[in-house]
Amino acid sequence: MSVAPTRKPVRRSPNAIRNLHHASTTHDQLVARRFDDLRDRFKVSVAPNDFRLEAVIQALGGRHALEGRRILDVGCGKGRFARRLNDLGAEVVGVDLARGMLLDAPSSLRRIQATAWRLPLGSSLFDAVVSIETLEHVADPVSVLVESARVLRPGGVVVILDKNVISLDARRPWLPALVVKRRDERLGRWMYPPGQPIRERWFTTGFMAALLKRAGFEQIQVLHPLAPKEARTFLFRLCPLVRRFIVWTGQVKHSAEPSE
Repeated sequence: MSVAPTRKPVRRSPNAIRNLHHASTTHDQLVARRFDDLRDRFKVSVAPNDFRLEAVIQALGGRHALEGRRILDVGCGKGRFARRLNDLGAEVVGVDLARGMLLDAPSSLRRIQATAWRLPLGSSLFDAVVSIETLEHVADPVSVLVESARVLRPGGVVVILDKNVISLDARRPWLPALVVKRRDERLGRWMYPPGQPIRERWFTTGFMAALLKRAGFEQIQVLHPLAPKEARTFLFRLCPLVRRFIVWTGQVKHSAEPSE
């Protein structure tokens, strides 16, 4: 699926940038603390045939296209996806703000503790940036995408995998997944318990595509990977738009300007 050509990258006033950065810093610190508190719940590896991994690899051009490519994994956590991409020949750098999660990442992975919207990296360094279930946790996705564009070389691609706000629940396909999520949040079963000032943000296909365009990306493409649990139900096989995850890709044609 293709999306219309991009507009000019987003422009913000200095005051707006300062206010956003202050809010994002507080938000990110709360998120990082929550991930570190729950670090034992997160796996240190992912299966080689994990459908999310396969979707990201497909978006990057296939396994044959990974050899020697420099990839930045934004929000890498314990580095489980980065490790698999490394195994396939890519040179991966992982970034995450949660120190405890990074400590559990493979020692072979180059890890950087930093916020996703202010990377301590030079411009035009990477062939690809991947973000796997990360933007759902950030306060200002556009700033993260602008920063991702900055560190990409001309022609580089960004790959975003995140949750679909109009998806249906795989076990109960008559229920919107968002309804199940909100119920579990109230019961304290989700990532962020009641009383937390943070909630996961899920996306529609068009909304994320619009964010990518605002950040300066072009040639935006959308994929709808099919989870194994969804594959058991005809509805999910027939209708990709109600699947849990969406993958968006975009390309930078030239070096992007920094976000400030």
